[in-house]
Amino acid sequence: MDVDEKTIPPKDEEELLLEKLVFGDEAGFEANLRKIENLYNYSDEEPEAYDDISEDDSEAELDAANDEDLFFIDESGDANTETPASGDAMDVDGESTDGVFHGEDAAWNDSDDENAAVTLDLVRTKGLRVAPSETALAGESYIARLRSQYEKIYPRPEWTETWDNADETEEADNFDDEAEEDSSVGTNTSALTALLNRTTTFSKKTTKLLPPNTLNILRLKDANIARRARSGIQSMAFHPSHPLLLTGGFDRTLRIYHIDGKANRFVSLVHFRDMPITTCLFVSGQDSNLVYAAGRRRYMHRWDIATGEVEKILRMYGQDKLQKSFEYFKISPKGTTIALRGESGWVNTVSGTTGQFVKGYKVDGHVADFAYTHDESTLIVANNSGTIWEFDCTSASTSAIRKWTDVGAVAVSKIALGGAGDRWLAVGTKSGIVNLFDRLSCYTIGDQPKPFKEVGNLVTEVTGLTFAPDGQILCISSLQKKDALKLVHLPLGTVFANWPTSGTPLGRVTIAEFSPDNQMLAIGSDNGKITLWRLNHY
Repeated sequence: MDVDEKTIPPKDEEELLLEKLVFGDEAGFEANLRKIENLYNYSDEEPEAYDDISEDDSEAELDAANDEDLFFIDESGDANTETPASGDAMDVDGESTDGVFHGEDAAWNDSDDENAAVTLDLVRTKGLRVAPSETALAGESYIARLRSQYEKIYPRPEWTETWDNADETEEADNFDDEAEEDSSVGTNTSALTALLNRTTTFSKKTTKLLPPNTLNILRLKDANIARRARSGIQSMAFHPSHPLLLTGGFDRTLRIYHIDGKANRFVSLVHFRDMPITTCLFVSGQDSNLVYAAGRRRYMHRWDIATGEVEKILRMYGQDKLQKSFEYFKISPKGTTIALRGESGWVNTVSGTTGQFVKGYKVDGHVADFAYTHDESTLIVANNSGTIWEFDCTSASTSAIRKWTDVGAVAVSKIALGGAGDRWLAVGTKSGIVNLFDRLSCYTIGDQPKPFKEVGNLVTEVTGLTFAPDGQILCISSLQKKDALKLVHLPLGTVFANWPTSGTPLGRVTIAEFSPDNQMLAIGSDNGKITLWRLNHY
């Protein structure tokens, strides 16, 4: 059905008003465009840029305000002071800073600020005037006025006015001096040679059996009190025959101290610019003046402390792909070979004198730790899952002579041998349990040796296992918890109850070492301190 077309009547005044309110009109659209274009460019020519304040309202507000509300007292000058030139910058106190700063401009300085001009007859800027006659400010002066006003609202803290840099400067100078000394190689070699030529050596005395419950121990001066390390102590070793202590850490410096328990004088050092040190050891036997040090690098260094010569051992021919880092190694008790933890279950051995590759031993999984017997006849290797391999170092074969599993070890982290004839084998785990095996009897009981004692005094990963030279004390420690160190009596496997106490200042223990005569215990921490203790029983 056709629908008759109806003529739409013209819009009346009320409809046009409603349409304008809802949809706007062309004039309003153009005004809004100008607002967007000038959103960040405030000026007195476009007062519509402020949506909430009109020009009439601003003038009325300023007329009603008192003069004291529009100005503040500027103690640096009176109202007749001449307005600073556009090129003169002012600091927070209103004084010129011309000539104070030299060299390159700060990152927040904008060259366009010199050409900018800010009017002072708007509500937001009138409070920055120091004289009623001021109508505009140069960009730099405007910034200085804003800073001055901000600091009047939020004054400077008192400590900034009384700050004394003397102590800081002195400490920095001392640090620079030490850094310069550490850059030298083999400093103070003559004093070290004189100590090596002395007849004073560690004397091993025959002692009676150690009491099982109470330990007689006394604290001495810190071993490195003469010169602290600037990083945690990652490795530490006593000289096999002389009272010298070797330390190394992530500050890339080997240091040697003369340990007498009283002064503990600093003797010598070597600084490596490109190698944070994770392991450093003395060589025993005839080459006891040699020191090997390595970090997470594809090489290691050998330092002759008698001559000061340092040599780099670069490559391991034949095993390069299986030895990506020299960071963890152990030297055989007589200094014949050096065993290094390699990749993919390999333990590679090199000559202790030449550094050349000798042979490699392969185990399943990843190597957790390894240890030599004192006669260098056997190398014991443990993987993370608790399987133990024993290799005959005197044979040309690299096959294991014995393989067994510590069923109580969830994840092995450390192993250590100690006692006469390497009787004791300690296996530390990531759960904090230390299993103690008696190698004289454990192999004869079934196919899988069982520990005669489980030490559960630690609750975090065992990161340190060290036997005293006579095998009567085992030191166990964990880096993951503060003051996590215990001393275990052998053969009972009981923990000494009287030390350490809750007040013993050990910190986070990184490594612990006994002196060759059993009389001293040095404990290194992650703050670079080495506490020294005397075992009075010996």
